[in-house]
Amino acid sequence: MMPIIKKLSEPRNLLWIGICYTLCITAIFFTPASEIPKLDILFFDKIAHVAIHGLLCFVWLWYGFRYDKNHISSRIVFVVLIACFCYGVVIEAFQHWFTLTRTFDLFDVVANGVGSLLGLFVFWKLQNRISIMPKQSTNGNQKEPEL
Repeated sequence: MMPIIKKLSEPRNLLWIGICYTLCITAIFFTPASEIPKLDILFFDKIAHVAIHGLLCFVWLWYGFRYDKNHISSRIVFVVLIACFCYGVVIEAFQHWFTLTRTFDLFDVVANGVGSLLGLFVFWKLQNRISIMPKQSTNGNQKEPEL
């Protein structure tokens, strides 16, 4: 399993994972409300927004971390958080303007922001485990981390 995780954690692969995940959740957010299963769980919609945006933020932070050779600056963190938050606001606005069965919900925007912060927190907690992955050398070959 470790070789798969190492392969997936290469910056190029993480970029594709981030792009594919972003496109998939965009499609889900524009799915007509009638096609989404209803669950009788209190605040399930908001919990889903928190989870979806938490993973979105985590994936893009992981990409930024691995792209910068197991380092992440506060600038990258800020950019990812702002991008995830703006993405959530734009999606809510587009749901209101371009769909018939969806509307803008300020509480969804709040849940998206909370999810992004949760993704940052999870990334921060797992950062040391992620940094154990092999680093990219300057010539593109992987090298094992120095312990």
